[in-house]
Amino acid sequence: MSRILVADDERGICDAFAALLTAEGHEPLVVSNGKLAVQVVREKKPAVAFIDVQMPGGDGLTALEEIKKIAPEIPVIVMTAFGTLETARQAIDLGAFDYLGKPLELEQVRELLQRALHKPRKTTVATDSTIGDGQSSLLGQSPVMQTLFKKMALLGNNDLAILITGESGVGKELVAKAVHEYGRHADEPFIAVNCAAIPDTLIEAELFGSEAGAFTDAKNKRIGRFEAAGTGTLFLDEVAELPYHLQSKLLRVLQEHSFERLGSVKPIEFTARIVAASNRNLEDEVSAGNFREDLYHRLNLASLPVPALREREHDTELLMAHFLHQANLEIGKSVVGIEPDVVARLNKYSWPGNVRELEHCIKRAVLAARGTTVTMHDLDLPEERGQATSINSGLRQSLQSQAAEIVAEPEKFGGSGHIYQHFMDAAGLEIIQAALKLTNGNQVAAAKLLGINRSTLRKKLSDAQQ
Repeated sequence: MSRILVADDERGICDAFAALLTAEGHEPLVVSNGKLAVQVVREKKPAVAFIDVQMPGGDGLTALEEIKKIAPEIPVIVMTAFGTLETARQAIDLGAFDYLGKPLELEQVRELLQRALHKPRKTTVATDSTIGDGQSSLLGQSPVMQTLFKKMALLGNNDLAILITGESGVGKELVAKAVHEYGRHADEPFIAVNCAAIPDTLIEAELFGSEAGAFTDAKNKRIGRFEAAGTGTLFLDEVAELPYHLQSKLLRVLQEHSFERLGSVKPIEFTARIVAASNRNLEDEVSAGNFREDLYHRLNLASLPVPALREREHDTELLMAHFLHQANLEIGKSVVGIEPDVVARLNKYSWPGNVRELEHCIKRAVLAARGTTVTMHDLDLPEERGQATSINSGLRQSLQSQAAEIVAEPEKFGGSGHIYQHFMDAAGLEIIQAALKLTNGNQVAAAKLLGINRSTLRKKLSDAQQ
């Protein structure tokens, strides 16, 4: 049997803890604020402590700091219903064993308690005084965001390469910036590169720099993004779009911690932290032959999956309020609220464009608003099902007659048994060529228009030329 401290001002939570701990054979020590929690630690030395962040009469983080001075070996689990990345970072920095978002799940509490009771005791707590104090604009109170905040806080005190994954619009660059801001090198540069936005002919010089005369029009020495990052963070957004030969060069930089400018053989030391991001599944890209497996494993030393907005229960209204405030500042208006029917409509929407789509939606609504609140008349939101049905119906109609002709006369299209593959290959190439024509040969823009990887586009074109 172990003594377990629970500090929370909510009676229901305390009762639930007491019942759980008693059933597990432990002795619950229940108090209602941080000062009493510190007193219990001094007098009864509990084996584990669960402490809420916000309590009258002494908050949880202050209590955590005091407990770690009195008894640094006690695992302290911080709980909160109003978690932010800053709260998670403070808790981890002060020596918290773990960080729980409310509402609590008893199975999660039970499993965490078992881990804490069997945790090897530490005698010292190291706090890195160089951690940045900037405020991240990441917001979220949902359990999935609390988990993300905790992972980010744990990664702040090392320089491991990080791979951030998630759909378009979830805020991967915000996550990368926050990791930098709360890291050991927050005062150093944060250099972001969108690998999908730079043409193939320029990307190598953009990344690694060039000497004067390295290529046509290279009249002066140019510092690349790798060099500009110094000892800070280099963020490679949409890393799956890197051409295959540059993936090999990036792998060599990560292995040797050095690179050369174009036109030079003099190595330059690379000391920045690499944070990469992709909205594509890199494992699928590896399987398809579009991305190097060895590079994937180098970049994925630590992973941060960012949840889609539809997975963040109850975060939508928090973000609405934030974007409403931001839109007022940007547009110069004084819209004070959003009507309840608008909130209900926004809560029902699936947000395929995620947080970015919500931000733009609120901005458009504020711009359209004629009164002091956003009404349904100000809302510009697509009808999801009707729109999708219309698009799919149009596609089907345009393909039906062609498909019927091909099936009726298979000998004209490769013969029986080969129709499907020939049709898919031909259709894929035709739509790629049409997209290239529309974008004046810009492969980056064409790939974005079609929603495919640029490497896939290049491979299709290469296969067609063979």
